[in-house]
This record gives sequence, structure tokens and C-alpha cells, in this order.
Amino acid sequence: MSSFTRSSMVPQCFACIRQVLGNDLSLPLSPFRTQVRGKKKLRLPTTINVKLLRDVRGYGRKGSIVPVAPGRMRNIWYPSKRAEYMTDAQLKAIPDVVIERDFTFGMEQSTEGQEAGQDDPVNIQIKLLSPDKATQLVKTYVPEHLEFYRPVISAGETEAVGNAMPQRNNSAAVDTSKASETPAKSQSIAIYGSVSTADIVAKIKALMTLKGDSAESVEAARVVLNPEDIRIERKDGLQVGEERDRIKTLGDFTIYILVKGGEVVQRVVKVKAQE
Repeated sequence: MSSFTRSSMVPQCFACIRQVLGNDLSLPLSPFRTQVRGKKKLRLPTTINVKLLRDVRGYGRKGSIVPVAPGRMRNIWYPSKRAEYMTDAQLKAIPDVVIERDFTFGMEQSTEGQEAGQDDPVNIQIKLLSPDKATQLVKTYVPEHLEFYRPVISAGETEAVGNAMPQRNNSAAVDTSKASETPAKSQSIAIYGSVSTADIVAKIKALMTLKGDSAESVEAARVVLNPEDIRIERKDGLQVGEERDRIKTLGDFTIYILVKGGEVVQRVVKVKAQE
């Protein structure tokens, strides 16, 4: 199998090529001749001269000849009949033609309007409720008991969850067995979907906004309450698995509504089983 070998007669460097061609690299026989495909295209004009058919703010009055971007003329001004094209012959026929854009045309009126607005500012007054008034509205519109309904987790499911929990050591198992032998004071029934402080605030706002169109009801809707303003009382302390801002069992729970700057309003949340 024959291999391709480079001929020793072919020049291998620019010096050899110059010696062969006599320092003239423009001959067509030169493989290194730069090929010129054509002249470079001239850059298109960035603006064209048009005649305004009506006053245009920032450009000039009707009848003025101004430079404008071709795209603006083609897409906006010509379809809306704001201006018309001007040929070179038409421009030469106009004596002492002035082609200039007036950047300040129409700006004086807008500036005067802005200055007038600054001289006569709009007086906006927001009347905030006093802490005493907000406390009074909360006491009036929020009933003594707030009821919530949640589905109950069955005892079998609760035991399954308890058995699935791993025991850390034998001592823990002994303590658990002893605790199971002693009768509990009250059995807590777990529920699906806890009652959070956000749920309590949403219920309070709904009660304070659905009392009619009277002046007092309008003021009640302006009372500001956030989930952070609700405190849930825990008589036995925070138990394992419980959260400060959530109720996860059935029962009656005392809550405290903290009105900003006002008194603390006490109410009771009743979580009942959903049938």
C-alpha cells in the first residue's frame, strides 16, 4: 500500500515562494493569494428625512422636516399618518430647507404640569384606629367561643404510629410500660389538620367583616391582626409533638388576642370532631 509523500519540488515556506514567484504574491498561481469576493457594503443610514403631518412632541411642528429612524417611520408614523416620506428631489425643490429635530417641542407644557402638581400636592390622610377602639371592636365582634371542626384520627391509627416509633433503650421501654399502667387524667384525641394561629386570625377577620355595611362594621374591618398576635394557653406545658402556634387535638383551648397598644382579649377555641 503506497503512502502519500510530499513532493520536494513544492515550496514549503514563504521565502521559497517569494523566490519562485519573484516576490509577487498577487499572481493567481499562488495558493496563499487573498481572495476578494467583493466590496464591503456601505453602512445604511441611521435616519431618514420626513415631513411631519401634525405636531409631534420632541420632534417639531406640523410641516417641519426632521430626521427620524427608518423603523419608527415605517412601523408607526407612516401607518398613523404622522409624517410622509421626502425624496431628494423634493428636498432640493424647497429653498433654504432646514432639517432639524426640535427636542424641546411640547416639553414645556408637561414641565408646567409637573410643577403645578408639585405646588398643589394631593393631601391623603389615613385614619388609623386607636388601640382602645380596636380592642372594643374585637370584644364586640369576636364571640366568646370560636368553633373549629376537624376529622379525628382513630385509636388504631394512633397505636400503629406509636408502635412504629423505635425505642431507644430498655430503660425507655420500662418507663413507657409503667406510664401505660397508670391511668391518664385525660386522653387527647388527635385530629387530621391542625388549627393554627393563622386559621384563628382568618376566622376572626371573617367575623369582623360580615356584619353589614354600618360605620362600625367598616371600622371593624380595619382592625389589624396577625398570627403572631394570637397566643394559645398550654395548662400542662408544651407536650411532645405539640407546637406553640398549632392545636393538634380535640378540646377547649384558651387563646389570648394581643391588640397592638390595647388590652389582651381572652377567648376560647373549641376543636370538635367532624362527623
